[in-house]
Amino acid sequence: MKKDIIIPIILVVLLTLLAEPFGFMPSMATMTLLVITTVLLILFAVFAWREHGADEREEAHIHRADRFGFLSGMAVLAIGIVLDYYIMREISPILLVALIAMILAKAVALAHARCHN
Repeated sequence: MKKDIIIPIILVVLLTLLAEPFGFMPSMATMTLLVITTVLLILFAVFAWREHGADEREEAHIHRADRFGFLSGMAVLAIGIVLDYYIMREISPILLVALIAMILAKAVALAHARCHN
């Protein structure tokens, strides 16, 4: 239960520090260490952090949280694409790649679930 709160908080803090919201310029070594730490924690969260519900109700809550996370990610990426186009008159490829990856991952997961269940 604690990892459900601690891991996201640590990730938000690290990602906020990467954005340098306070205007300080960290040294190259500090920034490199921050990037490496953030990437390692993201990899851990993506591949090793497993959520297991004790019963069907908890499983439903986990699936609902996953769906809200997916939908909010899609919305933020779509808004980012629109803002990029209207402000910069070009679209950042990383936004498009992230959006495409999310859509394809969901489509593949749904197809796999339908074929194997």
